[in-house]
Amino acid sequence: MAIVEDEVRNDSEEENEIEVYVEEDDADQDSDDSEIDDDDELLERKVAELEGRINEDPYNYDDHIDLIQTLWSLSELDKWRAAFDRLQQMTILRPEHWLLRLQTEETLAHSEQSHDFMAYLFQQASLDCYSIPILSLWCSWAMSTGAPDVARAQLSEVLKLAGSNPFSGKLFWDTRLELEKTELETLSEDEENYKAQNERVLWCLEEMVSRPLLRGEEAWQQFNELALTLHDQKYVDKVKKQHDAAVDYLQKITPYEDKLLTTESPEEKCKIYQEYIQVVDELSQQEKYSECDSSRILMESASRATIRRVLDACVRRCPRKHTFWTLKMQQAEHEEKDFDEVKSIFETALSKGMETYQQGESLWMSYLEYCRRQTNFDSESDVERLRRTFRLAWDSLAEAWGDEANDCEVPLFWAQLEYKRMNDPKQGKEIFEEIFKYGENKSMSKYWEALLQLESTRGGSEQKLRELHRRALQCVRDYPPAVARMWRELERTRGPLPAARACAQLCDAKLKEWRENYQAMKDKMMGSKQKSKQGQGKKTKSDTKVKSRDNKDLKGKRKSVEEEHGEGSGVKRKKCDMEVGDGTKESDTGGGVKRSHEQDDEDPDTKRQRRDSSSSSSQPASREACTLFVSNLEFKVNEQHLRDKLSEFGNIVSMRVKAGVKAFGGSICYCQYKTPDSVEEALKHDRTPLDGRPMFLSRYSANKSKSSFKYATTVERNKLFVKNLPYDQCTKDALTKTFDKYGSLKDIRIVTFKDGKPKGLAYIEYENEESAAKALKETDGLQLGDRKLQVAISEPPPKAAPTSTPTLGQSKRDSGGGMRRTQLSSFIPSVLQKPSTSKSSVANGSHANGEENRPLSNTDFRNMLLK
Repeated sequence: MAIVEDEVRNDSEEENEIEVYVEEDDADQDSDDSEIDDDDELLERKVAELEGRINEDPYNYDDHIDLIQTLWSLSELDKWRAAFDRLQQMTILRPEHWLLRLQTEETLAHSEQSHDFMAYLFQQASLDCYSIPILSLWCSWAMSTGAPDVARAQLSEVLKLAGSNPFSGKLFWDTRLELEKTELETLSEDEENYKAQNERVLWCLEEMVSRPLLRGEEAWQQFNELALTLHDQKYVDKVKKQHDAAVDYLQKITPYEDKLLTTESPEEKCKIYQEYIQVVDELSQQEKYSECDSSRILMESASRATIRRVLDACVRRCPRKHTFWTLKMQQAEHEEKDFDEVKSIFETALSKGMETYQQGESLWMSYLEYCRRQTNFDSESDVERLRRTFRLAWDSLAEAWGDEANDCEVPLFWAQLEYKRMNDPKQGKEIFEEIFKYGENKSMSKYWEALLQLESTRGGSEQKLRELHRRALQCVRDYPPAVARMWRELERTRGPLPAARACAQLCDAKLKEWRENYQAMKDKMMGSKQKSKQGQGKKTKSDTKVKSRDNKDLKGKRKSVEEEHGEGSGVKRKKCDMEVGDGTKESDTGGGVKRSHEQDDEDPDTKRQRRDSSSSSSQPASREACTLFVSNLEFKVNEQHLRDKLSEFGNIVSMRVKAGVKAFGGSICYCQYKTPDSVEEALKHDRTPLDGRPMFLSRYSANKSKSSFKYATTVERNKLFVKNLPYDQCTKDALTKTFDKYGSLKDIRIVTFKDGKPKGLAYIEYENEESAAKALKETDGLQLGDRKLQVAISEPPPKAAPTSTPTLGQSKRDSGGGMRRTQLSSFIPSVLQKPSTSKSSVANGSHANGEENRPLSNTDFRNMLLK
């Protein structure tokens, strides 16, 4: 087309000029084609990326929508439909996305088979959401099908859903009326279907005037004329009565419809719907409104689905919550469905993957309760099936949720059935013994209470029961009073005097210890809360300087503090942080004395509540050696991911995270292992990424001495320093592929920013110097991707010594290059803060070199002030 236009415009020009235009058009076409290919390649990469993300998180709705839009850009119609179908099977589509698909499919529907497919899509959309735009599109599509019977059937479905909508219902009835009138115009009065078609038109008009519809009175005149032609005045009067009731009914419900249109908060809408339903229920009891179509709400809920269909919609809307799956199983049981159908519902729910452990446990418990109701305990096969189900539930939860499943209700339910229904106490007690093996269950009173109660009702040897109570009292740490009460009741009702005395002695000692620990923990928690309110009482740096000039005044103030609080009142301040066993000594400028490790050990509230009693006697040194310090974590770090990663290096005793520490550029963590070997193993994995950000792993040190640089600062001839790396090559696999051909690699260290993004730098360490020299010769200047590598032997430059000359207004403590400044410096002219080039020195206002008097320089004034 471009060539023809050039010939028309330039018919007076020569042929060679036209050929030039042709070549340019060809070049433009080639350029356009290449750009299209590049765009398609980018879109295909995006599709692959989105597919991977969906596989990791199938319920991320936004990723599904991005994939659908990308496939449409690639003109992949089949894949586009498949992506929509997959999302529809997993969850409910939003109205705007249903509308997008229906509008697209409508343009492609030209065959009879495609018409059936469109009708199916509209049905599915109406189950997922109540949307007037979708119902309007359904009406317009039905009218375009051409066949009156097909259109009438589709419009009937729409009217079931929205025919009673007070604000939009008349729109759909107008569409149905238009269809019937159009069909009537094609018939003559002599045809036998003419009268029947007139009745259809009259029926549409009657429905419009008899329902509480906005602007429904506009159809009254048409109805009156046609009704008098086909029927008598009595019929008209009857409909008139219904019409007046409908108008009155509309006035009563319109305020609620207005509120629903203007309210956006779901909570507020829920309250409005509840009030609305109550009003409709009251109106339906009045005979005056009995002929009205007792509201859009009741009609829609009755016509859209039965209870099962509603539950189907609910489980599609919230597929990873147990609530609706439980209701669906209960509904199936209520309808007396067979065992396999209920089991199928449960397995479908399980395949969705519950979003939390509590949801998964509740789902299993609901199914186990159903299995219990279906079990004939006189049948050995039924009992064994129930036991297998309990075992499967317990193991499945442990496999899916790990340590979270330690405190689980499933085995407790199982053990109770073994005692009470299966009449096998031995099996029940074995279940309790297995429960006590996991996590901190052995120290939790709820399991011991259940076991003691079951053993007491079972009957048996009092001595064994007494020993069981004794064992329970020794193990329980979270709430011993419950176990002590049960033991005392046993001895009070059944025990001899010696046993009662022994019980009282042990219970009193245990409760005393527990109350002391509880009070100590409470006092510490209250002290931590009040510490922030004591900021005015803290000594600032300036206060310390002033007081140090007058030691006598300082001693007097300290004495007054002691007199005010009492001797040994414990006014020394503790540092409130997340560190383990901090024994740091205060600096000379500090305001108090820190507690030592020994004092920390004496406080029971610093002990880990849920650990074995054998670990409570561990010494501070061993605790410090077993503690790993982790920094450079995300500000909002996922603690479960962190625990999972650190547990790869050994058994974790305790882990404490302090989120958002600006001084460390993120969160920090103190992880205590059972053995120092676990710390050593963890240090081998320094810079291991967690959620894309490298973790800085180091030993915890209580003295808080400045950590030394962990890598060599001298020349290392077996290690290469590589610069100018392409970012996509900054991975161990990529660098190994490039450098391992020159010799055996010992280590590869990639330099990154704190957020884990590479700087384009790396250290390549070989086993020997010969391999490093060979690699240096071959790779320096090597083109890798779009960059040339710069390779050299590793020899970090020495750090420059910080200047020791203090400036005016800067404290001696800050003269070493620190960030701290006193407020004095902000009031001193910048000229005085800069070192002077003058070489003269002044001491106490006199010249040391005996020179004649001269004006004092800036340096002289600075030295005088600093003295």
